[in-house]
Amino acid sequence: MKDGLDLRHDVQDAQLVDRRHENIGRCDALLLELRENAPPRIAAMLIGGPARSERIGRWMTALRRLVPGHTRAPEGGVSRIPFAAVRSIGNTIELDVLRDDLPSEHLEQWLARNVICRIPGAESKKESKS
Repeated sequence: MKDGLDLRHDVQDAQLVDRRHENIGRCDALLLELRENAPPRIAAMLIGGPARSERIGRWMTALRRLVPGHTRAPEGGVSRIPFAAVRSIGNTIELDVLRDDLPSEHLEQWLARNVICRIPGAESKKESKS
C-alpha cells in the first residue's frame, strides 16, 4: 500500500464521474492554493476550456478561440470543481456533482451537436445508442 496521493498518476488526467456515475471527462488541470506557513493544497480540479486545449495542442487552442462566441458556454466552458467534492479516488474519481450542472458540459454538448456529428461515421454511433 502506498502512502499519500501522486497527483500526476492518481488525479491529473484521471477519469471523473458524477454522483450518478456518468462520465464527466478527465481532470485537465489542478488549481493549487498557496498558504502561508503551510504546504500548498489542491483547491480545485479544472475541466475543459483553456486547461484542456493547452494540453491537447495548438489546433485545439485555435478552435477554442473560435468557439466561445458561438457556444454561449458559461465561464468559457471551464468547470472548476472544488477538491472537497471528491468522494473517492480509485480507477475513477467520483465527485459529488452532477454533470449537467457543469459549464464544461454545455461546451461538450455544443461540440457534439456542431462538430462531432459532422465527422464521417459519427451519425451511425449516435443511432446505435437508441
